[in-house]
Amino acid sequence: MKDLTDSSGALSDAAVLRGRLAEDGYLFFRGLLPDDVIGDVRDQLARILHDSNWLAPGTAPEELVASERAVEEGSPGFFGAYTAIQSTQAFHQLAVRPELLTLAARLLGEEAFAHPAHICRIAPPSPGANPTPIHQDYRFIQGCIDTLTTWLPLSAAPPEIGGLRVFAGSPRLGVLPVRASDGPGMMRAEADENHPEWRTTSYQPGDVLLFGSLTVHGAMPNRTKQLRLSADFRYQAVSAPMARDLLGTGKPHYHPDVPDFPTLARGWTSTASVEIPPGVNFVDRWDPRVADVPTPSSRFAYV
Repeated sequence: MKDLTDSSGALSDAAVLRGRLAEDGYLFFRGLLPDDVIGDVRDQLARILHDSNWLAPGTAPEELVASERAVEEGSPGFFGAYTAIQSTQAFHQLAVRPELLTLAARLLGEEAFAHPAHICRIAPPSPGANPTPIHQDYRFIQGCIDTLTTWLPLSAAPPEIGGLRVFAGSPRLGVLPVRASDGPGMMRAEADENHPEWRTTSYQPGDVLLFGSLTVHGAMPNRTKQLRLSADFRYQAVSAPMARDLLGTGKPHYHPDVPDFPTLARGWTSTASVEIPPGVNFVDRWDPRVADVPTPSSRFAYV
């Protein structure tokens, strides 16, 4: 599998970044976020996992060694720990770090904001847990085709722990058909798993992988004894349409199995990280499983 191209040297050059995003469907930045900020969030989440008995007895929380109590996303026993993680203000504040908001605005050419449904992935070892199947975000996010996703490793993520892989150039395939699958999202894109343009790297905390909503991507199996912690944050232009949530707008990830933000945010000093700016235009959702989804035009000229 090829290594990701590092675009850190072009961080301030919007034209170069847009060109690479149009060509490859992704941008990778080594060490974009401060390691101490990521480390603080990781330590807070590790303590939650320790208190939830997800970590092996007698091991240090920061080692993230999985216990037999660690379960696959959405399984019985998952939502207690996940609600505590979603109640952690520092986790949500990562999504609105200036490095990420500025990057999104630079690519989109206007003011951008983060979707409130901030996702934390806690990947137990395989084969007990299924990795996230290969997919395109557009069927899940909907709204605007140019919504951007950033994937952040919160702990070291070499390929053997199930780091993310992306299919370079895949946005030019358009919106792909899907089939049912195990793992988070429960849908797999009909794409070539063995194509030579799959790419990954040995991720470190502070690294940021950004990709468009048509980029095919997915996790690899976790073949270690540790939990892999990562975050998914999504960004769109303020002027672009946003799809309504099924049970309201601006809800947390996995709501209603996870409480709404008024409950999660008790004791926070600010809720700005989970607020949608005024004036955003909301549109209805469609069934993400439908076979034929037209590919809208993109400012990145993928298709």
